[in-house]
Amino acid sequence: MKPQAILCDRDGTLIKEQHFLDSPEKMQWIPGVLSTLKELKASGIKVLVLTNQSGVARGYFGIDTVEAIHQKMQQDVKAAGGAIADFYYCPHHPQGVVQKYSYVCNCRKPAPGLFRQAIRDHQLDPRKCWAIGDRVRDIEPDLRLGMKAFLVKTGYGSTEETKLFQHKDAGEMKIIENFPEVISKIKL
Repeated sequence: MKPQAILCDRDGTLIKEQHFLDSPEKMQWIPGVLSTLKELKASGIKVLVLTNQSGVARGYFGIDTVEAIHQKMQQDVKAAGGAIADFYYCPHHPQGVVQKYSYVCNCRKPAPGLFRQAIRDHQLDPRKCWAIGDRVRDIEPDLRLGMKAFLVKTGYGSTEETKLFQHKDAGEMKIIENFPEVISKIKL
């Protein structure tokens, strides 16, 4: 099945996991991701990025840093011939130090808020969408919305694999080595 869109996590899925990435200059792509994004664009498959960025609430960096990283990602992707249709991020954390962002919200994964917003904004049918992430919490909301879910072994994925087997919906989540492997799952 060719998905209408792929909703994916950022850190550990598209770019290398760097605990609280605080600068576009430190960002590193996971090998093969840029060429995969080019293939997905050529196939007419939208890619949307949904990411928890609690470093904002924790006071490690500001929203301007998150947006600068997304701008750098978008530049790199366009230069490689690919596309990211949109970015969604949650700056909240209940134990944050920046009061404006320190509360329980509906957008911090595994809550479904970011997914619902992306689905609304892009008029998607969740049953025709896929979700990819390196943590169970990245893909858990997708199953509740009817999406096909993939856990990548990059980032935290290899350690999250054990959580997956204990999860009530483990049979619905597929494990793949990395984001580029998703191409082999699509019948173009």
